[in-house]
Amino acid sequence: MLLRKVGSNDVRFKELSFHEGLNLLVADKTDESELGDSRNGAGKSSFVRVLRYLFGGSLDNSLKKTTQLSEHSFWMEMEMEGVRDSELLVVERFISRTGVQVGSSWLSQEEYSSRIGSWFFGFSQEHKKPTANQLLSQLIRNYFVQATKTHNAESDLESGMRIGYFLGFSPEILSKANEVMAREKQQREIKKAVKAGVLEYLDLDEAGIRTDLAKARQKYDLLSAELSHFKVDKQYAEHQKKADGLSRSIRNLNDKAVILEQRCRDLDEASNAESSDDISTHKNRQLKALYEEVGIVLPDTVAHRFDEVVAFHSSVVHNRRHFLHAEMQSIHKQLEDIAAERRQLDSERSKIMRLLDESMALETFRSAEMEVADLESQISTLEIRLKNAQRFTNIKLDLKRMGVEAETSLRTEMEELSPVLEEALTLFTQLGEEVYRDRDISLRIETTQKGVLKVTPKIDGDASAGIAEVKTFLLDLVCVVIGIKNGRAPRILVHDSQLFDSMDDRQLSSCLNIGARLAEEYDFQYIVTLNTDRLEAAEKEGFDRSNYPLDVTLTDYGETGGLFGFRFV
Repeated sequence: MLLRKVGSNDVRFKELSFHEGLNLLVADKTDESELGDSRNGAGKSSFVRVLRYLFGGSLDNSLKKTTQLSEHSFWMEMEMEGVRDSELLVVERFISRTGVQVGSSWLSQEEYSSRIGSWFFGFSQEHKKPTANQLLSQLIRNYFVQATKTHNAESDLESGMRIGYFLGFSPEILSKANEVMAREKQQREIKKAVKAGVLEYLDLDEAGIRTDLAKARQKYDLLSAELSHFKVDKQYAEHQKKADGLSRSIRNLNDKAVILEQRCRDLDEASNAESSDDISTHKNRQLKALYEEVGIVLPDTVAHRFDEVVAFHSSVVHNRRHFLHAEMQSIHKQLEDIAAERRQLDSERSKIMRLLDESMALETFRSAEMEVADLESQISTLEIRLKNAQRFTNIKLDLKRMGVEAETSLRTEMEELSPVLEEALTLFTQLGEEVYRDRDISLRIETTQKGVLKVTPKIDGDASAGIAEVKTFLLDLVCVVIGIKNGRAPRILVHDSQLFDSMDDRQLSSCLNIGARLAEEYDFQYIVTLNTDRLEAAEKEGFDRSNYPLDVTLTDYGETGGLFGFRFV
């Protein structure tokens, strides 16, 4: 591919023609220009934005929001090998219209991007990452803060895939890290949702769920087994009531028996205490002793009368003992009757209790059935939660496995690409030593644990802005050279003057000489925008501009000196 011309449908736009090798688009900041003349400058950076737009990129906001450009279109002519028999291919894009005019065909943005990928980078229909737009964002730069980045929000993964493609790495292997990152993002989102309570049925505590599930299943099995051995008794309540009545009757009989037994013991003691002979003798002795103590001797008549009293008393005692015996027999008979009735009641109650033990009330059965159904629902929910927790655990395990696989695959390919990578590392160091003769310069290419390709340009003392710019310059040159040799880069590299703002004059001179030499050696166009004062300073340090400048020189003086031919805010 060779860029020939860039122009616009507005005749005021300064049409630019390009040649092989180094192309210098020079802007002259005149002594007559004032601060107010720099509202959009001479148009050096705008040229890079227009070119980026023509190569399929998005339109920069500085141009999109400018009403004076709303009816503008921009076009470019290219020589394309294998396209239209190497005839000039004209591409035109409009500010206010979607789509791209390619020759006589009108293509959608997607179709044009696909063509760009095929023409410039050899993409197949199945290719996804890195995109043509990502690769061109390094070849036509408008971001210079960090060498490995092409925009502020670019991730290390995207940077590694882009640079790795230029260096010859397989897109499929580079994309493995993208799969790991996507899975990591999924994992973070799930954790975030669980923590916020958004996913009601997702619990990541797999061990805790297993414990709850085991408890629920055990309770379910026990209750189900109990229900299987019971019969539903619709008269369960009546049987329970009858059993309770029998229990009360038995308790009453027991209480009655206790009273009778106590009465029996009392009667037995009374019967044993009654003895007529003993009492008479005892009473007689007492009386005699009493009279002797008072010194009175009882006459025979009194003694005879006393014997009659004793005989009478013995008869009374005998009658009482007969009565006590009869009473005790009656109590024993009552106790026997109570015992017999109690046995009968107890037998009847036992039958009812066996019936109750083997059955349950309909209401109780239905309640138990509902509890079993609730347990089934709990078990089903816990099983779902366990499966989800297991899936999340599998995600973590898969993530580790994918990370190891991505890193291993990338390391294996690094071994296979050792000659190419060594050439890139050597070229970076050699070019860097042309710019700096007193600094340690190196390019590190390594892989992370997640399979991300990490490229790090290093120059001692790289805290200064000038050194950071040189790192960007060197990395871009290495990528385009190795990319061309691998058939993975178009033959063009564009650097805006912003890249050289902080370089000293000697470094600038070295970079321009390197760019010119490599462009000629590897047959690519190196397009640089530069102010005349910086160009003159570089010439004093040994750079020979020769025929590198374009025929058009921009200026920030007046209304018509800039690229667009008019001033706009």
